[in-house]
Amino acid sequence: MSEGTPASWLHKFANLAAKTDRFAGKDDHAALLAAGLIGEAGSVIAELKKARREREAYPVYRQRTIEEVGDFLWYFVRLADVVAPGVLDELQGAGVGSPPVAAGPTLAEHLELGASVGEILATITSPTVGDVRLRFRRTWSLLNAISGDIGISLSDAADRNTAKTRSRWPDERRYAPLFDDDFRVEEQIPRRLRLEFLERSRGSQRAVILRCNDINLGDRLTDNIEDADGYRFHDIFHFAYAVHLGWSPVVRALMRTKRKRDPKIDEAQDGARAGVIEEAVSAIVFSRAKQLKFFEGLDHVDFDLLKTVGEFVEGFEVAAVPLWQWETAILDGYRVFRALCAGPGGCVTLDLSARQLTYLPHAACDDKQGPFSTSREAP
Repeated sequence: MSEGTPASWLHKFANLAAKTDRFAGKDDHAALLAAGLIGEAGSVIAELKKARREREAYPVYRQRTIEEVGDFLWYFVRLADVVAPGVLDELQGAGVGSPPVAAGPTLAEHLELGASVGEILATITSPTVGDVRLRFRRTWSLLNAISGDIGISLSDAADRNTAKTRSRWPDERRYAPLFDDDFRVEEQIPRRLRLEFLERSRGSQRAVILRCNDINLGDRLTDNIEDADGYRFHDIFHFAYAVHLGWSPVVRALMRTKRKRDPKIDEAQDGARAGVIEEAVSAIVFSRAKQLKFFEGLDHVDFDLLKTVGEFVEGFEVAAVPLWQWETAILDGYRVFRALCAGPGGCVTLDLSARQLTYLPHAACDDKQGPFSTSREAP
């Protein structure tokens, strides 16, 4: 979106925001948008406060502030369109950022922004309180002043928000190419694979053995926690990442398919650090999944969790993969995880070309002529 009058980019942003409004059609549509706006106002103010308090870390907080301002703008334009149609035409100033001043916005400006948003909500719930269009104009003016003080362009914040929402809710879901498509077959994650998850008991302890073509892969895994929670089957998450993201340093290590031909990729993308990051992502998602019955009955993953995952993998090749693929990998991985826990164990077939992950009970694992085992197809 180019800089200019609000009509040259704000309306375009508003139109794009309308396409990703998950609240549309609900009876309490306006109330949900209003709640989101006041919540994002608080987040913007919190980041501005941190920037003032910890000036040596200002660049970090500035980037976070840009994201929070983008989220605020999304709710601002959606609520404006719903409760005050046409008010966006009345806004003055394009939200062009300027170099930040040393002190940044004053505390009074922080509080005024929050108070102004509160006034918008008051006029929505009690129309006799005041003119809602006037409240929107005042909020816009304050946001412009604050963004100018800290050197943030509102249109840039809108751009970032659009990129983020498109990453989660694209117009068309098209998988990104597999990262190893251009590598030799021995350096590719196998395109077709059949794995067997065997559960074995030793006293009260249960462990899982991962096998492929009658060969054990990796170590026996237990839950490593006092209250058993099934984490011994967590390798399925790595294989789900391989299928839906085309990425898994852990799987590459297990299958010995590191991309040795390119030393930089071998070290930076397939090395130990990348594997640690992947394990950390799996653990973080697992801690949230335990609170949600391992996503049973859910068709989405919390946006904040997806953003946290995105922050963890920043700097690695998988950071280029859109959030919807992460969501698909997580949900599909937990679908199979729940089946493995219930089995217990079983067979899992992977097809990276078709982006499919399939669970089979143990009876199917015994059929050697059944679903495919290891198969690598030349590029």
